[in-house]
Amino acid sequence: MIQAVLVGLLAWAQSSSNPLGWWLIREPLMAGFWVGLIYGKPVEGLIIGAAINVAFLGWNSTGGANPSDLYSAGLLGTAVAIQSNMSTEQAVVVAVSIGVIGNYAWILFMSINSMLPSIQDKYAEKGDVRGIMLIQAIPSQAVVILVRGVPAFLAAFYGPTVIDGLLAAVPAWGIAGFNTVGKVLPAVGVAMLLKYMARNDLLVFFGLGFAVSAYMGMNNLLFGAFIGAAMGYIYISLQPKEVTVNAREEDEI
Repeated sequence: MIQAVLVGLLAWAQSSSNPLGWWLIREPLMAGFWVGLIYGKPVEGLIIGAAINVAFLGWNSTGGANPSDLYSAGLLGTAVAIQSNMSTEQAVVVAVSIGVIGNYAWILFMSINSMLPSIQDKYAEKGDVRGIMLIQAIPSQAVVILVRGVPAFLAAFYGPTVIDGLLAAVPAWGIAGFNTVGKVLPAVGVAMLLKYMARNDLLVFFGLGFAVSAYMGMNNLLFGAFIGAAMGYIYISLQPKEVTVNAREEDEI
């Protein structure tokens, strides 16, 4: 019960648009760590959160419209996975499913919150600063608690029982399918990210890094990041420098 309450509080902090929740809890990587800490398995939570984060690398929010709920996917996906002793691959599949369902809660959350600024405008016309602050402090936070915190508590408390029942009813080939999909989803996340960021002249480094890490079995991300940074620096240093000639120098030439 206490652990489920703490997960609900995490969901509140994650969605209340404060700097603490935005930077320290929002991403699945960080949410996974905090959830793992609540359940006494911070390392496992961090690993699951990182796997979920990779699957959502190409996630993009435009004007508050989300393709899926990143917040619920990382937070509740990790909570359910830890309690149900899921593999990382199964956790990713469950997290993506939670993200799709949680997006309806996100739409409700944003729809209700969009009504509050008009009330604050009326207080602003009267010069009532206290009224503006009260709307910001009480109704808006109540919406976060009811739409985000309470569902997170219920999911963390009852979710594992439901998931365990569903997994028990799934045949072995279905579980194998979940594991396969869970391995593919992180690759989909990387592909979505490359769609936005890829440059043709740098794709060779991406392929080289992937091939070397897979061949050598490199699991140390920090070591690989240092090697990548060094290669990037060397590549930039070897690029021909552009020489800018102003109009006066051009006339003299």
